[in-house]
Amino acid sequence: MSHVAAAWPTVRAHACSTGCQDLLVSRKVAVQRQLGFVVAPCGLVCLVAGARLPRRRAWHRRCRRVQAQATLAQSRDGGDGWDDEIGSSEAVPLSKRAPLLIDGRIVIPEKSFKVTSPATGELVGVAPDASDAQIEEAVHAAKLAAESWGSLRHAERGEVLASCAAKLRENLEPLAALQTSESGRPIPETRLEVIVAAACLDAAGRLLDIDKEKLISEDETKRVVVQQIPLGVTAVIAPWNAPIVLGWKPTATALACGNTVVLKPAPQTPLTTLRIGELLRPLLPPGVLNVVCATDTRSPRPGEILTSHPAVKKVVFTGSTAIGSKVMAACAKDFKRLLLELGGNDAAIVCADCDVDMVADGLFKAAFFNNGQTCCAAKRIYVHESIYDKFTDAFAARARRAVLGNGLKEGVELGPLANYVQLKHVTELVEDAKSNGGRVLCGGGAIAAPPGDESSSTGLFYLPTIMVDVREGTRLVDEEQFGPVVPVMPYKDDEEAIRRANATPYGLGASVWSSDHRKANRLAYRLKAGTIWVNRHCEFIRNAPFGGIGSSGIGRAGDLSEQDIHEYTETRTLCLAKEPSNTLDLSVAPVPHVEIEERARNVLRKLFSRAAREQRFPMFETEVQEAMRTFPFQPLNLRTAVESLWSTEGPPCVVIRGLPLGPASGARSISKASLLGALGLLGADAFTYRAWKDAEALVHNLLPDGLAGSEAFGWHRDGRCSPAFEPPRFFHRPESLVPEVVAALCLKNGAAEPLHVKLVDFRRLRRTVSMQDFETLKSTPLAFFDAELGVRSERVTTVMCTGDGNDAIFELREPGRFEPEGDLTAVAAYERLRTAAERLQETIDLQGGDMVIFHNRRCAHRWVQAGKEARVQVAIGSRGVRKWPERNVQ
Repeated sequence: MSHVAAAWPTVRAHACSTGCQDLLVSRKVAVQRQLGFVVAPCGLVCLVAGARLPRRRAWHRRCRRVQAQATLAQSRDGGDGWDDEIGSSEAVPLSKRAPLLIDGRIVIPEKSFKVTSPATGELVGVAPDASDAQIEEAVHAAKLAAESWGSLRHAERGEVLASCAAKLRENLEPLAALQTSESGRPIPETRLEVIVAAACLDAAGRLLDIDKEKLISEDETKRVVVQQIPLGVTAVIAPWNAPIVLGWKPTATALACGNTVVLKPAPQTPLTTLRIGELLRPLLPPGVLNVVCATDTRSPRPGEILTSHPAVKKVVFTGSTAIGSKVMAACAKDFKRLLLELGGNDAAIVCADCDVDMVADGLFKAAFFNNGQTCCAAKRIYVHESIYDKFTDAFAARARRAVLGNGLKEGVELGPLANYVQLKHVTELVEDAKSNGGRVLCGGGAIAAPPGDESSSTGLFYLPTIMVDVREGTRLVDEEQFGPVVPVMPYKDDEEAIRRANATPYGLGASVWSSDHRKANRLAYRLKAGTIWVNRHCEFIRNAPFGGIGSSGIGRAGDLSEQDIHEYTETRTLCLAKEPSNTLDLSVAPVPHVEIEERARNVLRKLFSRAAREQRFPMFETEVQEAMRTFPFQPLNLRTAVESLWSTEGPPCVVIRGLPLGPASGARSISKASLLGALGLLGADAFTYRAWKDAEALVHNLLPDGLAGSEAFGWHRDGRCSPAFEPPRFFHRPESLVPEVVAALCLKNGAAEPLHVKLVDFRRLRRTVSMQDFETLKSTPLAFFDAELGVRSERVTTVMCTGDGNDAIFELREPGRFEPEGDLTAVAAYERLRTAAERLQETIDLQGGDMVIFHNRRCAHRWVQAGKEARVQVAIGSRGVRKWPERNVQ
């Protein structure tokens, strides 16, 4: 028995106790009676009763012959990955028969084929074998449904896809179990597949909005926009290794972008995809989603029908590079849009400074996830020679601890290979490597069943295998193994590692493993692959485009943003005629002007002087507000004009001319009384910010107290940014702390020209801004760089809707000083906004005693300084200010 153990190190020697005669009749076990032993279903080498043990060297030769004959027998039995057609006499429960989905109808074709479990060999279900005519019918149905589905609004398609996502989540466990049964993958992995597919349906429906138009240019006569429109019928050809994610993720993206879909799963693992189609049938309009399935044993193959069909406008194919090249050739005939995600031969570079045990565990998961049957698995590992032996020992130890078994059992890490074709391919690569000097460090062959699980006896369980003493030029290194085998090779320096990692026609993924993050990042930039990880591999990156370089594919998808939209839509430019500007209704309420006559001004001055004698502030404020409300000879339109600021259709500001100023000694008290009294007419109370130099003053001087560089001389709304707080970042206060009204009084102007204040009414501005720019700025925040202070603000939304959404507040910043930063489309829209504001600005001239009261959420204003003798005082206020804890706020 010691001879057996030495000759076949991947299994344990065991005397046959189950009866060799039962084993000999199994067609899936290669038996060489004359050799004296047999490979039992449990994966153990069993002695045939009465057999004489040969010599040790003969055992080695005979074991290799038995293993090769067993593999050939297995490959002949179901070599294509699915079993024979269902005979007319075979009774199969209806629950195990999967239907096609064509034009919203459940279709069961005449022919069908069995799908068996790669773990147990038991029947999982019966898949429909669609005829050529039925595939044609599915494409025709998708073509008829394309126009109506593509014409729906983004929100309507989003609601449908959200309901589809909910349906998948409701059926999580049954779908995961079905996928595990037909593919052999551990059930935690298939659960994750269903969860990701549901998330893709949900997110694509929310994020992929093709209704938005991008404004390119606009003038008096035309408006040029770019829009994305659906392609039409999209054929999605999914692989067998991860059919849920790789089939339903592109399907979700295509549907969200307004396309209709014909989805074809691989015949090796079609049942879960067909079941999902059956579940989603009531939720989608007929023809929008069609799911077809057929065997690949006829000509033309089902995939060839789809790729050559003139009604199909885009093909999404995930699979081998060899088949991908044929798909590309077929699509080139009528210039179909194409997205290919093909094979990979990902390299992983392990640096000398890494944590060996951590990297060994991480690369085991990266290389053996889904038994290595993953396009972006780590397939070549380059380890620095100084830690090579230590790493290979740790890596092999981790592989030996792997738990093999039926994927339906919890705790299983690796299930069986998906089919006998894959087993044959992996076995050939290992044997070729061994014949070229390669050495098996652990694993090295298939076992009939995992230890302790005799029910899983298909012979597809391949031990996780690590090979050393191999180099480039060996098939195992140069080709994509797509199985649980990985070569580990040493390198001397970084230059050699980069050169060897990049020496491949593939370029799907790569990784660098190092404790020196700066060095690892530097090496990552030099690798040639579509996705490169540092200290991780084969990890899903949310909202990042995925795809390959070279022989690994064409196109990128998966970012749920612009990349996906451009992959699944056509770009169209429209040069549209524009209505003449004089037809636009820009009318708003005119700015009221109120004149205070001299006799009224004199009375008001006396009342203010009397109130100024009051030392207590609350009494002073109350008296001046009462005086402004009741003073004799006041203009008839004073209160009406001021109160009109609160009207929905009211003006952006009110101008009161001829207010009393008094002698120089009392100017401050009387001017303060005018400002506080005007706020009182509005039912507003004054407040101030702690950032002002005089924190107790509710009235502050604007000009010329060293404020020439302040934001008051650019477009602004008092309190939104000035005075600044917590520099250099937090310049923008929340809208709840921005005053509703701003009263500014011109005290003196010794210049020949009056003091100018310019304003922009937001309601007029909104009517001139395009809807595209408005929506872009409303949804895309921008930051502002202050060229004078050399600081950058936090990102803020430059358009905010107020009330019922009919009015808006615009964040206008002075050009030249404040440069917007962020999304380029939003920056361009903001520059057009500022240009429109410059065109719409109005100018108000002020002399001494003139006051302007701004509705601070209806307009922006800026001051034009007119000489050093100009003086302006400002008070800010809001209704309900007394509810605040303090009137001096941050």
